[in-house]
This record gives sequence, C-alpha cells and structure tokens, in this order.
Amino acid sequence: MNWDLDHANKKNKALVINFLIIFWSWVPFVFISIWSNSITLIAQMLMGGAQSLSVYLSLLTTKKSVKRQKHLINREVFNARLMVLVFFLSFSVIAFIAIKRMFQPKDIELYPAVLGALVNAAAVFVNLYQWRKNLKVSKEEFSPLMESQWSLFRIKTFTALTSVLSIIVYYLPLPHLIHKFVDPVFSLALAALILFSAISLLRKAHLKGA
Repeated sequence: MNWDLDHANKKNKALVINFLIIFWSWVPFVFISIWSNSITLIAQMLMGGAQSLSVYLSLLTTKKSVKRQKHLINREVFNARLMVLVFFLSFSVIAFIAIKRMFQPKDIELYPAVLGALVNAAAVFVNLYQWRKNLKVSKEEFSPLMESQWSLFRIKTFTALTSVLSIIVYYLPLPHLIHKFVDPVFSLALAALILFSAISLLRKAHLKGA
C-alpha cells in the first residue's frame, strides 16, 4: 500500500466522528433499556458499550500510525480483529439473554419502550449515513480498519431498525403465546445478524493479514 497521509487523516477523522456518535447515542440507552425491560433494547445497550470501547481503542492505536506507514496494516488488521471479537462477544451475550427470556418472559414498559423506538428511528438514518460515509472512505483505498467501521455501522443500522420493529410488533394485538416471544425472537434475529457480520469481517481481516 502506498502511503497517503490525506487518506490516513480521513480515517482518523472518521474514527473520531464514529466514536462520538456511538458513545453519545449509547449513553441514553443505558437508562432507556433498563427502564423499558426490553431484552432487545438491553442487548442494544450492551452492544453499544462494547462498540464504544472497541472504536476508542482503534482510535488510540491509529493515532500512533497516522504519521508513518510502519506497521500500519498490522495495526489495522489487529483493530479489525478486535472488532470481530466485540461482535462475537455481543452475539454470545445477546443470544444467552434472549434464550433465557424465552423461559422467563417479562412485560415491556410502554413509555420507555416508545421512547426507545423513537430514538432508534432517528438512529436508523444517522447510522445509515455513517455506514455509507465509512464505506466510501474504505473504497478509496482498502483498509481493514475502515472495513470494520462500515461493517459496524451496517450492524447498527439494522440493530436500530430491528429494535423499532420489535417494539411495534410487541404492541400489536397478538395471541399471548406469540406475544411473549416477540422480544426474544427479535433479539435472536439481531444476534444472527451480528454473527454473520463477524464472520464476514473476520474473513476480510484474515485475508489481508495473512
């Protein structure tokens, strides 16, 4: 890879913006998810915390390489694999909680759930914009780091959309037997998406880091 300082600065700027968006959108979900008692929103909150940490660590390591090419690809591959680890951990936690909730169903609180749905509706558009923006930077010059970033916002886009749909479906007039499985089933669908993205990103990072 030819060294391109402008592109390196673009990646660094993208990471800063990504971190700010993820972190400040995560903070209110700590309260909304716990208050709502929705396993889908709780899963989203746990995933958001892990994503904030992983992007922050990526930002720290990338800053060390922004003015030099030495070890840059190795660092980016490491950061991409770190994101894969976050995805796998998120998948494991979400799947476990969702399965547990199937056997121990709980009602979702209306007002915080509606608030969560409204916040997520806005998040769909923000995450979609960041997904396209990070993908554009990634296409300029292949970067394992930017691959992980646009993959992250792809997940966040569908995560927010899944959360909105889960709240809407939950409050539809459904039979009780179906109703109690709505929240955990949507959470499992979310976990499956995360697993798929983790495997896809792992393959890309492995090929570039081999």
